[in-house]
Amino acid sequence: MNLSRHKHLTRNDGFYFPLFNLKGLRASITPFFAGDLKTDHHHYGLQPVTETDLYHSMFGRNIIFEVDGVNHFLNGVTPVQKEDDVTCETNPFEQTVTRTNRLFRLETVSFIPVDAMVELHQVTFENHHDQPLNVRVTTSIPLYGRSADNLRDHRHVTSLLNEVDVVDHGIMLKPTLSFDERGHQVNHTVYSVFAQSEHLDIDRYIPVLDDFVDGGSLHDPRGLDHHTPAHTTVKGYEAIGAIGFKTVTLAPGASFVLYVSVGIHDNQEEARQEGLLFLNQAAFTKARAEMIRFFENRLKGLSFVIADEATSQQLSWVSLQPMLRRYYGNSFLPHHDYGRGGRGWRDLWQDLLALIMMNDDSVVELLTSNFAGIRIDGSNATIIGDAPGEFKADRNQITRVWSDHGVWPLLTTNMYIDETGDLGLLLKTEPYFMDQFTHYTKKQRPLPKGRVQLDGKGDVYQGTILEHLLLQNLVAHHNTGFHGFIRLEDADWNDGLDMAHDKGETIAFTHMVAHNLRILSNLVSHLKGSHVMVFEEMLMLFDDKPDLETFFDAVAAFKGNTVALPRESLATRLSDLAEARIRHLHQHAFKHGRFESYINNDGRLLDTAKTLTLTGQAMALLARTASTEQATSIAATTKAALYHPEQGGYRLNSDYGHVLTNMGRAFGFAYGHKENGAVFSHMAVMYAYGLYQYGLVKEGREAFMALLKRAQDDAAKVWAGIPEYFNDRGIGMYPYLTGSASWMLKLLRTEVFGITLEKGVLWLFPKLSKSDFSNGKAAITTYLFGRLTTVTYHHPDLHDQGDYEITSIIMNGRKTDNGITRITGDIEVYLS
Repeated sequence: MNLSRHKHLTRNDGFYFPLFNLKGLRASITPFFAGDLKTDHHHYGLQPVTETDLYHSMFGRNIIFEVDGVNHFLNGVTPVQKEDDVTCETNPFEQTVTRTNRLFRLETVSFIPVDAMVELHQVTFENHHDQPLNVRVTTSIPLYGRSADNLRDHRHVTSLLNEVDVVDHGIMLKPTLSFDERGHQVNHTVYSVFAQSEHLDIDRYIPVLDDFVDGGSLHDPRGLDHHTPAHTTVKGYEAIGAIGFKTVTLAPGASFVLYVSVGIHDNQEEARQEGLLFLNQAAFTKARAEMIRFFENRLKGLSFVIADEATSQQLSWVSLQPMLRRYYGNSFLPHHDYGRGGRGWRDLWQDLLALIMMNDDSVVELLTSNFAGIRIDGSNATIIGDAPGEFKADRNQITRVWSDHGVWPLLTTNMYIDETGDLGLLLKTEPYFMDQFTHYTKKQRPLPKGRVQLDGKGDVYQGTILEHLLLQNLVAHHNTGFHGFIRLEDADWNDGLDMAHDKGETIAFTHMVAHNLRILSNLVSHLKGSHVMVFEEMLMLFDDKPDLETFFDAVAAFKGNTVALPRESLATRLSDLAEARIRHLHQHAFKHGRFESYINNDGRLLDTAKTLTLTGQAMALLARTASTEQATSIAATTKAALYHPEQGGYRLNSDYGHVLTNMGRAFGFAYGHKENGAVFSHMAVMYAYGLYQYGLVKEGREAFMALLKRAQDDAAKVWAGIPEYFNDRGIGMYPYLTGSASWMLKLLRTEVFGITLEKGVLWLFPKLSKSDFSNGKAAITTYLFGRLTTVTYHHPDLHDQGDYEITSIIMNGRKTDNGITRITGDIEVYLS
């Protein structure tokens, strides 16, 4: 499928695009070449950018073309270029910008190779005039070369550490130290700009920003004639990758090509080799082809033919978004500028949903090693590093407990078991995370050495995956407030509910934990063997109302003794605990035709009869704790209160009209923005998923399709895929990195196309609507039992409501029954 995105630009709408590879080089780039380049929080090659920097291109990538004595910029930010015709085209993952005026045409192709730590640009300048043009070229790429912390902290002082080497075809920056007042480190990282052309000869190097500006500015540099000889080192100044070329006379219709690299490397030799390696047509073209093939192979793992071409193409972009979040985290794109790298606990598990669907080879290792982030008291590390099993207590050194964090590991693990039938995964063992925090992070002890839980003999304790899952969900189940719902603690899925620590309760995620206990009961009942091993202290968690403080005291002095629980009795006990909680929800949380969502810090319900929060409805439907009658009522009540298709669909909550300091910072945001009433894609998609589970297909499709169609609307300013949310003006915000992508793919695969796997058996239960078909067909290509398979549904005359039954299933030319355990070819499903 062609995933090319192409726009004619008459203004700067703040679009940006990710360029990256799996080696760790990450960039953001705009059609005007703003954006940054980095490997992590402490190693930025180009100056870090946030949202407002998208409209300022001068500290990004730029090239100055002096045409007959008048400066023109690659980024177009000169008075003489206001009328330039600009188009931008992207593909996974490259950007091509074409800028044309009466004198010349510029085409710039930008990407990052699969296996090199450089960002590459191929710039073609073509004379469009009827007269020869005299052109002098100078690159203008300021090298930042330090931590994002130093953007404001010791900015000038850190420039005094700079050592800038002028080498053949390039400028390399290697600061002497990595500046940190808690402990400075010798720096080994090299930041570089290299440039080369078969048509142009270098005649100047300008490595110092002061010399380049020379009393002007980056908009009007006056030092373009300055020259520092090659093989020179300049120390103690801000650096710029300014490489100048001799003037050439270009005949009408003639052109030249310039290649530029911007790199981040561990040493100067690597910087020099890779910086120059791709700066010719053959090498650039080969690297580009390899990059395109790499991402094309990624795209093959999950794709859809549904509704129309625009939607099918959009969903292919959505299938790439979980990979983007895996490698960018929440810190390395202009809107995602919080924290210092890494992903959150919730992100970790939800991104795995997509990896499972795409049959990623790393799934089992990632899935099992993630459990090592759980503490022995049921809490968990909340920030995950780049390497498997790398955990941190929290972002910004503020330790918190999110009350939803125990929910996601089981949902992901259960999906893996259903896809593969691998119940043995539950019996694999992993250690527990150990730091200074105990008692659900409410108490501290001296930071232990090794930072893994030890048993009474001083050995590392390893518990089964099942034990980890039981621990997290049972502690959450019993950690209830005055009203009998799970304590909100420091927030749940909604990070903005962070001011109700004392009396806050999350009714929404009480549904999900009850659902998880039912899942655990089912999994335990299917295990082989008569007993399940758990650590001894866990026994008290199977009581109706255990004293959690006693449990926390016991595991703080963990002994490592284990006990064997009868498997059938354990399954029954888990089911009983779940059903008791669900009865409580029905009796005390269903009001005014929908479920309540939260108790605030005053111990009162957040919502009145006139207000509504989507989260409580989504979780009740997703957890299947609502009755059929309740689900129907929820669908009608929620649509009346929160549905705004012109803004993307379902808003997150009603407008409370004032700041709710008894709930959280979210209600300090203007209404219609982020966690205060925006159309938040993640929750909207999970709500749609829940509607489908209850057979409310019309309502569910309306929910997810409103979001997709709004993202396709040019007025939403969404370049590709789906954003984190739509604001009150219907503009997509925080693009690319959103947990909603994994859930959108799961919704379509599982509910819409009916790819239903239960412990290694495939059942086809489609819920396709008439509008989902194009020319009588709808198709999904996905991995089934490790084999890439296309499932195509055919219908001769489908009614609007989508009422139909499967008349035949054909696989590899042979009729087969539903309940498939082996794939021998593509599948054709006929409906009537």
